[in-house]
Amino acid sequence: MGVMVCQKCGLPDSSPKPLRCAKCGAKDFYESAPSAFAPKKIDASVSTAAAIDQEKTSAPAETVTLFDKYGGVPTIAKLVRSFHKEIMLRPHLAAYFDGIDLEHLAEHTVKYIAYVMGKPAEIYTGRDMYTAHAKYHIHGIHFDEVADVLKDTLTHAGVAKADIDTIMKRVEGLREMIIV
Repeated sequence: MGVMVCQKCGLPDSSPKPLRCAKCGAKDFYESAPSAFAPKKIDASVSTAAAIDQEKTSAPAETVTLFDKYGGVPTIAKLVRSFHKEIMLRPHLAAYFDGIDLEHLAEHTVKYIAYVMGKPAEIYTGRDMYTAHAKYHIHGIHFDEVADVLKDTLTHAGVAKADIDTIMKRVEGLREMIIV
């Protein structure tokens, strides 16, 4: 069984049906698979050797998403801050963000990257990519540079190459909805 996680701030809650988030007070939660980095629970009545044998022979009950593997919303929020910071250091890319509420944009970017990394699709409620980007007349060369910044951000954060490839393939699927 997974852990209930606050949709707003990403704080996990061990109760089966939490009422409110202890951190932000939100009432909306989703069930998340256990993190790939969490210690495995071994029944004390089973010997260590038997537990290892059982682990080798048993198939995984569920697939861990990249979202869960890398720590959910808190990790993605850090990635997005680094990503936006690097984008804003490049004047030709920063110009696309003139007059944009960057805090609001960061919230949507976190939600979208979370979706790309496997968080349930119904959580992302922003505009579709075409509508959100049409008025900016983004060119392919800028799309490529932003994608490279994202790839570098993921690499520096320690995301595995195979996982980066998966994420970048999903981002590349957005090209036709974003560029002019």
